[in-house]
Amino acid sequence: MSVNIKYVTSPDGTAICAEETGDRSAPAVVFIHGLACTAAGFDNQFNDPQLSSNLHLVRYEMRGHGRSDKPEDMKSYSAIRHAEDFRTVCEAFRLDRPFVLGWSLGGCIPVDIVHYFGPKSISGVIYIGGALLSLNLSAQCRHPLFKPLVPLICSSDAQVAAKSAVPFVDSCVADPAALSYSTKLSLVGGFGLQPPIIRYFSLNREQDDSRWREQARHIPVVIIQGTEDTHCMYEVMIGLAKSIYDQVEVHLMHGVGHSPHIERPQDANRHILAFVRSISQPRYFRVDVFKQAASPRTTPDFRQQHEDMGGGGPLD
Repeated sequence: MSVNIKYVTSPDGTAICAEETGDRSAPAVVFIHGLACTAAGFDNQFNDPQLSSNLHLVRYEMRGHGRSDKPEDMKSYSAIRHAEDFRTVCEAFRLDRPFVLGWSLGGCIPVDIVHYFGPKSISGVIYIGGALLSLNLSAQCRHPLFKPLVPLICSSDAQVAAKSAVPFVDSCVADPAALSYSTKLSLVGGFGLQPPIIRYFSLNREQDDSRWREQARHIPVVIIQGTEDTHCMYEVMIGLAKSIYDQVEVHLMHGVGHSPHIERPQDANRHILAFVRSISQPRYFRVDVFKQAASPRTTPDFRQQHEDMGGGGPLD
């Protein structure tokens, strides 16, 4: 199935590279990659016939990553910028209440989305590969084996940063030798596209997670997690997720590291599709939740709309 590529412009003028494939009439999933990575990390999902025939797949490269613009000032990586990037991508592909899949650092973007647009702007969250629930919670979950790598990948010394690329990529999987050469080259190349200062901005920007903690409880969540993850202490992360969300489904993948969707894509894809199917409703509503959430009024009451239109079953 063909992939449609768009360069969209966020409100601050930053160009964001985004792609889509699949069935546009099906439930949408927006894939958000991790630190120093690119949208290519989701090739195994975009090339899966089961996913592309049953879902509308959208992925974009976060500002500072891949083919997107890379402003080199901290304010360009503030929470509002990340939330606006997400909204801009959704508007470009005409998405309403998509599911959000966050890998690693990408897992903290739902915090920004909920903060600015409310919890009803998304249908569910798929956390994959040691996802950061929020930047404020990341220190509690950071694995001791990953901590020494952080200052190296963020170093302003070009030699130090460059030499950390391969160790960083190797740390993302349980068995680096099992990575194909092309996959490893893609991951290392994505790392090399990014100035190290952006990795520092991405990890150290401010993020207010208070509204997310207060209002995200009813968002359905699935966690797809490797037991050999050396970036994230996954037991702590899962415990925190269950303290924030009411509905948390967990799938542990033994022998898998920080990248289940790369290391064991067929299993990861099966869990993704099953989760979306379990949550999605037979009717879809064309409501601009972003504009309504940004207005002084409250976010739209999707439950009432569902009942008024004769829908059946709970929306939460």
